[in-house]
Amino acid sequence: MNLDLTQYKISPLSMVFLIQGDQILVLRRAANKQIFPNKLSGFGGKIEPGEELYLAANREFTEETGLTITDLKLKGNFIVFMGNGFVNILYIFVGTRFTGDLITSSDEGTISWMGIQDFLSSPDRVDHIGYYLEKVIKENSDLYVGVAVREDGVITSYNDNSGHF
Repeated sequence: MNLDLTQYKISPLSMVFLIQGDQILVLRRAANKQIFPNKLSGFGGKIEPGEELYLAANREFTEETGLTITDLKLKGNFIVFMGNGFVNILYIFVGTRFTGDLITSSDEGTISWMGIQDFLSSPDRVDHIGYYLEKVIKENSDLYVGVAVREDGVITSYNDNSGHF
């Protein structure tokens, strides 16, 4: 294999999910967003230089929802080799307890609670979430690690560590 990683820019990102029973808090991304416009997603964004991982996840989630997750757990990561010269590394967090007052609309989009299964089966859901959400929301689940290749906006190859254990 001859994979020249020096040709890629590495982008660390957070992805945060808040679960309450069989419900998940979701963001319908605004129509003007460059990435995944009008799609249903979790919450998160760029990890800034010098920023600690948990602080970045908390910051992004609070900025987008008005809530603070009080039991945030790192549940895995999802690495995507993008056709545009980037490698996105999503650090996936899950929480079940929170404080604060929910913001239901912002520049990011609209926020609402949705059934987890409805979210997973929605054609409007951001595609990569379907690869890992059920694995990371299980209590006492192993640390999830997935890798994918995205070409022309579509995931063309995927593998994860489930076969390793």
